[in-house]
Amino acid sequence: MRARKALIIGCGIAGPTLALFLKRAGIEAEIYEARETLDGYSLSLSCNGVAVLQELGLDQAIYAEGSAITRWSMWNSKNKFLGRGVLAGGGLKSVFIKRIPLGKIIIDEAERQGIRIMRGKKLQDIKTTEQGGVVAAFSDGSTASGDLLIGADGVHSQTRKFVAPTFNSITYTRLINSGGYTSGVTVSGPPETINFIFCRRAFFGYHVTPTGYIYWFTNWVQDEEAARGAFDQMTDAERKQQMLAIYKDDQPLIREIIQRADETFPYFASYTLPEQPISWHRGPVVLSGDAAHAISPSSGQGASMALEDAAILAKCLRDIPDLEQAFSVYERLRRERTIKMYDAGKRGDSGKFVMGPRKQWFRDLTTPIFLKLFANPKASDWMYAYRTEWDKKADLTAISSGAEK
Repeated sequence: MRARKALIIGCGIAGPTLALFLKRAGIEAEIYEARETLDGYSLSLSCNGVAVLQELGLDQAIYAEGSAITRWSMWNSKNKFLGRGVLAGGGLKSVFIKRIPLGKIIIDEAERQGIRIMRGKKLQDIKTTEQGGVVAAFSDGSTASGDLLIGADGVHSQTRKFVAPTFNSITYTRLINSGGYTSGVTVSGPPETINFIFCRRAFFGYHVTPTGYIYWFTNWVQDEEAARGAFDQMTDAERKQQMLAIYKDDQPLIREIIQRADETFPYFASYTLPEQPISWHRGPVVLSGDAAHAISPSSGQGASMALEDAAILAKCLRDIPDLEQAFSVYERLRRERTIKMYDAGKRGDSGKFVMGPRKQWFRDLTTPIFLKLFANPKASDWMYAYRTEWDKKADLTAISSGAEK
């Protein structure tokens, strides 16, 4: 019997991970990516996402490249301590890591295993065949044929236009983001920790590695959505000056980290899907990752949700011969958990929109109470201890609280 062939649209973090799991499941996979080269900056990869890569034998390479994190601490603009929480569970640590090396670790393994990756392939159209297959057409005039197509092409997914043509729930979060890397600044504090700071006009986070290298990020409210490409011409020096002005009334440490940064990230707006498509699949086409359920980048779970999707979708295709049923089970196994994760990210973002001394005073007063209720290890276990259980057969019926049974 001929092995099924999957076309994967998108070669970020999830696309090659999915291809590796599909190969394990006996399904041939080809990856098509619009970009010619890898891009991206840094992210916090939660331990539940690391667990997916552990199944592929890539976890040690991930930890070696990044910096382990197990907890976070929260402060206000006056350096008042507001609370702490965990970033680990199930015997694994999370990791702060640069996106390009992370992607390269996974892509290198995919290519080592003979998985084809075609770049410069911007998806333009999808058509199904009378035999039940699918043909992808790209903007360069080329096409590719397969038995199924998986859209791992992000929040602005072109694949989603085929699956849900009338869907229009992409929402600008009103947050502009940047960040950078800084060396040569001495910062004391507990190891394996991300520090979050509610500042007067923005939100700042930083992590210090064992060598003293600092990963940092920032986001602030901008009500009007910027036009595409609006920030493209800004220089590193211009970004630094603007961010220094934003943080002029906050802790001097923040300004020192920004001023002495080796590199700052170009500004980018973040988008989410407050509502998911009614269905994640149509015919031989299915959505994965942000294409189906984009959540706030501030949640620290976007990449991990996409990695979990990859393992579970591949498992469903492995264990359930009927394509429609495999897609349906995959969606049922994932929808509840991803909705819950979206809500968690939304709660985490809420304090960033609080402006003005009185409102910020009240936020800082109530935040410790909120953290005790929702950020203690027991309350966070559903998030960090989740495992996709590759060796366990996909369950056709049992779903409970976002966890596979």
